[in-house]
Amino acid sequence: MDPKIPEQVTEQATQESSSPLSDADKIRLKRLAKLAKLQQNSSDNLAGTSKNVVSSSSSVSAQSTSSTAATTSQQLQNKGSQEPMNTTSISPKPKRPLKSFEDWQDDVISKVLQITLDKSSAEKSDSQLIYLNSLVAELKEEDPAKTSFKLSQSLLEKALFARLSIDPNQMSDDEETFLAISKLPRTSLFNYLLDCWKRASEIKRNLLTRASKTLDPLVVNERVKVMEALKDLLVNYVGLVIQYPDMFPQVNNSMDSSPQQLVPRLLADINSPEGLPLDFIQELAARVDEEGFEKVFGQALVGLAAQMRSRNILNDYLNPLNGLVTLTEIKSLAAMLPKLRSWNPPDLTAKAFEVASLLGPFCRLSVFPSDEPSISENYFGNIQRSKADVDSLVISLRGAMQGVQKTLFNIFNNIIRSSPSSKEAVLSYFARVIKLNEKRTQMQVDPSQVGTDGFLMNLSSVSLTFAEPIYSKIDRIDIHYFRKSKRIDISQETKIKATQPESDEYYSSVGSEVAPPNFISEIFFITLAMHHYGPLQCYNNYNNFNRDLVELQKQYDRMKAEQPNWAGTPAAAFNEVLLKRCKDQLEKWAVHKIAYDSQLLDPTTLSRSLQFYNLVINWVLRIVDPTGQYPAKQISLPLPPTPPEEFIMLPEFVIEDITEFFSFISRYNPKVILSCSRDELVIFIITFLKSSSYIKNPYLKAKLVEILFYYTMRNENEGGIGMILNTHPIALEHLMSSLMSFYVEVEQTGTHTQFYDKFNIRYNISQIFNSIWNNPIYRDKLKEESRKTDSFVKFANLLMNDATYLLDESLTKLTELRNIQNEMDNTDEWNRKTQQQRQERENLLRSLERQATSYMALGNETVHMLEYMTSEAAEPFLTPQIVDRLAAMLDYNLNSLVGPRCTELKVKNQEKYRFQPRTLLQQLITIYLNLCKSKEFIQAVARDGRSYRKELFSKAANILMKYSLKLDRDVKVLENFVNDVEEVIKKEAAGEEELGEVPDEFLDPLIFEIMEDPVILPGSNISIDRKSITTHLLSDATDPFNRKPLTIDQVIPNTELKERIEAFKREKREKRNG
Repeated sequence: MDPKIPEQVTEQATQESSSPLSDADKIRLKRLAKLAKLQQNSSDNLAGTSKNVVSSSSSVSAQSTSSTAATTSQQLQNKGSQEPMNTTSISPKPKRPLKSFEDWQDDVISKVLQITLDKSSAEKSDSQLIYLNSLVAELKEEDPAKTSFKLSQSLLEKALFARLSIDPNQMSDDEETFLAISKLPRTSLFNYLLDCWKRASEIKRNLLTRASKTLDPLVVNERVKVMEALKDLLVNYVGLVIQYPDMFPQVNNSMDSSPQQLVPRLLADINSPEGLPLDFIQELAARVDEEGFEKVFGQALVGLAAQMRSRNILNDYLNPLNGLVTLTEIKSLAAMLPKLRSWNPPDLTAKAFEVASLLGPFCRLSVFPSDEPSISENYFGNIQRSKADVDSLVISLRGAMQGVQKTLFNIFNNIIRSSPSSKEAVLSYFARVIKLNEKRTQMQVDPSQVGTDGFLMNLSSVSLTFAEPIYSKIDRIDIHYFRKSKRIDISQETKIKATQPESDEYYSSVGSEVAPPNFISEIFFITLAMHHYGPLQCYNNYNNFNRDLVELQKQYDRMKAEQPNWAGTPAAAFNEVLLKRCKDQLEKWAVHKIAYDSQLLDPTTLSRSLQFYNLVINWVLRIVDPTGQYPAKQISLPLPPTPPEEFIMLPEFVIEDITEFFSFISRYNPKVILSCSRDELVIFIITFLKSSSYIKNPYLKAKLVEILFYYTMRNENEGGIGMILNTHPIALEHLMSSLMSFYVEVEQTGTHTQFYDKFNIRYNISQIFNSIWNNPIYRDKLKEESRKTDSFVKFANLLMNDATYLLDESLTKLTELRNIQNEMDNTDEWNRKTQQQRQERENLLRSLERQATSYMALGNETVHMLEYMTSEAAEPFLTPQIVDRLAAMLDYNLNSLVGPRCTELKVKNQEKYRFQPRTLLQQLITIYLNLCKSKEFIQAVARDGRSYRKELFSKAANILMKYSLKLDRDVKVLENFVNDVEEVIKKEAAGEEELGEVPDEFLDPLIFEIMEDPVILPGSNISIDRKSITTHLLSDATDPFNRKPLTIDQVIPNTELKERIEAFKREKREKRNG
């Protein structure tokens, strides 16, 4: 019920309104008038329970989602009930009360409010009671015959008003007034009312527990109603003094009397004397409407946020965070939060938003050095700590951040569950964060224009928790979400395989009558976008940081190694400063790395993201599955040639983020993948390698291979997928052909770095081949693919091209390396060079070392692939387009390894550069042996007049025997092969002598050999041998003479020229025989 207003208040407002007033008086009277207009208590309700005096709306029952408030909630449900107390909780033998109900009321009201109507009680030396002289005078006027008065439920309103009206700052000569003022607590009225409420709550609690065991239930019921009425009245007046702090006289220079005075109370534990009891907050919240909420709780929440801005994960962050949790656990308050102006403030940058928005300061708690560098330096500053100490600190920090993220989820969850409008407000808040942080994906990011890593990571964790219940509801994720909702703007995002005009038309063609997406879809796509702009960018930054850290360490090591050279020189002082600066930076970055690791490599966090990305994988596969039933039904490969429109119109980052996430965990914490099924990843990779036309960006497909490579290199207990690749039906059926197809595809990626990119991609492919080669099913698949002559010849040709280029480059770099090493070994000559000259040569040496190592590693794997593939499928390597070049490549490298200039390759620390000449020689000889029975191969080696030498094979055989690299029978086979080659050479020499001088028009314009099957190129109209142009087109699909696109089916047989060549040959043979 509304609080009852004493008549003198109304009279005072009426009298003073007729005389001139100051502005302050007018404001005070307006507020008093507001109080006076409230309805009086209904005469039939002696309980005196008050309605909301803060607003005109009726109060609602306080509710709580907190388990700690369960008891209080049950008590509140009994409030105002006319039914007697449950007698089962009362003593079976109740006693009569020692005091009358009137005396009891007077005692407890006096105790709670610390007031009295008995002057003698107030005058006692130890009494803290305040004598309400004004109320006694009023009561005497109403009943002159009465000489003594007692406090009662009917006088509650008048008594509390009289107490609050006493001016603590008044100077009075009146003894009674002076005594009353001297006893007033020197605190705000809010604190006084709160203390009164606590005393009333304690008395009520004792009535329900202790007194109920000894007193009659009717007596207990009667007394409880008095305490409920008193508590209600106190809560109502709390609302008044918070909203209108100058309605009643306050102590001068007292603590803040504005709503901000709630902040220290909210920061304290709710069970401590300084805290706000949950029951009290619930009762106060039940009596405020939207306007009252803004005034009573709005400023307090802003104050909590302000407190949070100065806190970090090491600095008492729990108090404001727990204060916010306490408020949001009250449903009515949680529903009001999004209505505050600071909830989602407009016109702010991302950085300003996370500081100025209501929940921003709570969500930006971070351990990232980029956000809070002092945390890593203070927490991990002693770099000399043992690994066990560091691990313990990391675990502690991870636990703290996990606790923060769980608490943040509870806050958002409380708000979402409070009302439909609050749910929409939370989704809009997340979308706003996403929109403001779109620039985080740019190549060059201005930190002042984007949110912090911690802010995005925490909100990503919150969205992940919301997403967890939808993992089993994949069929309810709306594939048309981006058409139905503009909450997440993807209009400018690159699509998987659609142009911008196509995308614009697709997303603008949806009708207005389409139903909005469901909450499951909202959460799925918000989580997807939040990860894209949050964790995925953090992973990218972490990669860059690690790269910079490695480079800094190398720089420091070089400076340290060169220290003896410049010690004692004029540059020593300057170099010492640089060395110390470099060391300090290394130590600083080392502790920063630990801080990054504690957050980004947290197994729990990564495992949760892994579960989500497995869901994304299944959802994407479900879209491209022609049946639309995956994962309930296994997908069938290959996919249809034309991808679904819903798939190609998706933003490319959907696929990119999957690849980036799995690439990150495979490199830094591969064991995380053991927490989930790995089948989804394998199926996803093979699906889009097998149907590679579905994805336009070659970088994404290369990432798929990279992930496969990383996980095939791991043991099963480290997350390796070797067992899956060797048992899963889709892998067994499609992996070999998919990898071979992509090996060919990466020859032309369309990027300016394609020439170098292809080697890295093919290295990964070669490693995957190595890991599965022992499985006979895969070897059978290779043979099956080799029967597809055209496609396999392209693969074999590129394999041979790579081996030729990589070995040539690596051996050349080794030669250059040896030259510089020899220079440096000649101390006198080296010292005669200037410092700059030495520096230049040393820089060149380091560059050559990097190049030689890289080329040799790639070359070794390529030769190894040739070795085992020619053992299983030799025929494709013997085609006319390949066999000559393969023979030339083998002969050239054999010459390099055992020929006259082999000593130029003897560099120091050969293993450092992956150079293993004996192993390489063994592999080359194995390839010879795999092909040596073929007539085509023997003839090709015989035709190689540039590098083939019989004595090279003899020397190679001696090395193989000396180091037991081959069996005797293998060496014998090699000798027979060389003899066969020599026999062919003799015959070829006789044939060339027979032909004599060959007309130029009969010679191939590329290799200058007599043509066997001349054809005309349609663009340039030049005649060339079919074998020659076919070989060229395997590597370059253009006319070699005008660079226009060309395919082999476009060439025109030159029958007339072929007949003339045949006639020329016949004539020469006849002349010799005649």
